[in-house]
Amino acid sequence: MVSYYVPVPGGQLYCERTGAGSPMVFVHAGIADLTMWESQVEEFSKDHTVICFDSRGFGRSRTEAVDFEPVEDLRAVLDFFQLGSAALVGCSRGGQHSLDFTLEAPERVAGLVWICGGVSGAQHEAPAEQTAVFDRIEALWQAKDWDSLVDLETHVWADGPLQPEGRAPVAVREKIRQMIFQLETRNEPEPKPLPLGRPAAARLQVIACPLLVVIGALDTSGTRASADLLTDEVAGAERVDFSDSAHMPSMEHPERFNMALRAFVARHSL
Repeated sequence: MVSYYVPVPGGQLYCERTGAGSPMVFVHAGIADLTMWESQVEEFSKDHTVICFDSRGFGRSRTEAVDFEPVEDLRAVLDFFQLGSAALVGCSRGGQHSLDFTLEAPERVAGLVWICGGVSGAQHEAPAEQTAVFDRIEALWQAKDWDSLVDLETHVWADGPLQPEGRAPVAVREKIRQMIFQLETRNEPEPKPLPLGRPAAARLQVIACPLLVVIGALDTSGTRASADLLTDEVAGAERVDFSDSAHMPSMEHPERFNMALRAFVARHSL
């Protein structure tokens, strides 16, 4: 593994490159950092160049309090490593940004794996029970009650918002809790991501690269609705459902996830 700092306007993105072969770029979730991909790096660096990076405001990346476009940060990573195109694997926030990048720069994306993400511009009304959970998260954030906030966020994203406390494996919950705690207590200027000029929801039909949609049945209703939208709107979209996972199936079931990703990569010669 070799580490780098990729310069971007108002900051530097911490990156790690491992392995050799056709490139795969992993984009982490909005509750995580690049270490969420440890199992995938170990597996896919056997025969691919695997690049992971901490997004602006996360992990070991550095930033000033600037407005920025996540799509342009992702472009900067590909440019830094001189990648004409790559397979993108994005989870949660990283899935939405990877989808946006696919629409903005289709020639740079050999294939897209969207995991429990969002679709910019999509509308969804969550059930009241779930909304109440997120209202509680907002109240704890406003109160700066970090321990209670991190505990609740860990429950939502590891177990599932409407699942029993502690449903997910202990080691997975602890890793997710650690990443969330580091994020919530981060002492750094907060950058502001700018929305995509043309949201993805109205443009999904133009996606032509291979697409794999991965979703956990225990995830939020909005994420599951986004998975349905992608499956319905993108011609040829493939899908893998994890009936026993919430928001982080690549961490909760890494072997099964890696098998699904490996099969997708092989089918499309990525």
